[in-house]
Amino acid sequence: MRSQALLQRIRAYQDGSDEIRAAISHPTPDNEEAAWRKIGPSVVLLRECFEHSQSLDRIIPDILDELCSQVNDYDLGKTDRNRGLARLLADLMQSAFAFDSLKSSIPAIQNDFSYYRRTLPRMVKSQDDGIASNVIPHEVSNQMSLFYAYHNPMVKTVVDSASQFARDSRNEPLVLDCISALAAGSFNTVKQGKSDSPESERLCVLVLATCCILYDWISPQGVGSAQSSIDVKAVLDMVSEHTLADSTPADKVVRANCRTLR
Repeated sequence: MRSQALLQRIRAYQDGSDEIRAAISHPTPDNEEAAWRKIGPSVVLLRECFEHSQSLDRIIPDILDELCSQVNDYDLGKTDRNRGLARLLADLMQSAFAFDSLKSSIPAIQNDFSYYRRTLPRMVKSQDDGIASNVIPHEVSNQMSLFYAYHNPMVKTVVDSASQFARDSRNEPLVLDCISALAAGSFNTVKQGKSDSPESERLCVLVLATCCILYDWISPQGVGSAQSSIDVKAVLDMVSEHTLADSTPADKVVRANCRTLR
């Protein structure tokens, strides 16, 4: 899966802090080019991650549209196809959790890209083919800057895409019903001990976390309101002993990515 490959590369991120520091304190052409050569591959990786977020933006509406077409089923997870779609949605959100967690733990990502942006006008004039090959189009660079400015850019992409789908469908209640049905199925599976393996239980917890976050952003009142069809307090109590996103407790992941919960 492309997301997993990108996460592995982000975990091995090679920052250019030393080279950037040298280029700033002693701004010679050699030092500046050394910094560009160091951060160039990293900037290319950051572009790939940004492009992955754009692919998420395109696929999330398709997944929700298919799930919402089955919302009248007694149990949204009763068919292999629906279970597969729910798993795909949860897996995409899990990779988003993991990316955002890594991004927040690597300050060099923001620093390297900021330096790249500041020195881009000089970088494009470089006669070094290796440096020139890492130059990103100005418009893409601007979009990346907006993307990486958020503390949770990948999760934001998912929730923005889901929220836009709900608005475009002009049937927000149906979308919320679909999300609630998925959450209810996963909640009951965990509560009643019906999971056939630890991996299955973990998936249910991930689906629950995903549903709470999406519901909170799509519903004007939020997932914690009296009008919510998800008992978020019960969900948070249930998932608190499970971990997501590099060993972060699941309830903290939910709170950190919700709009109304803190």
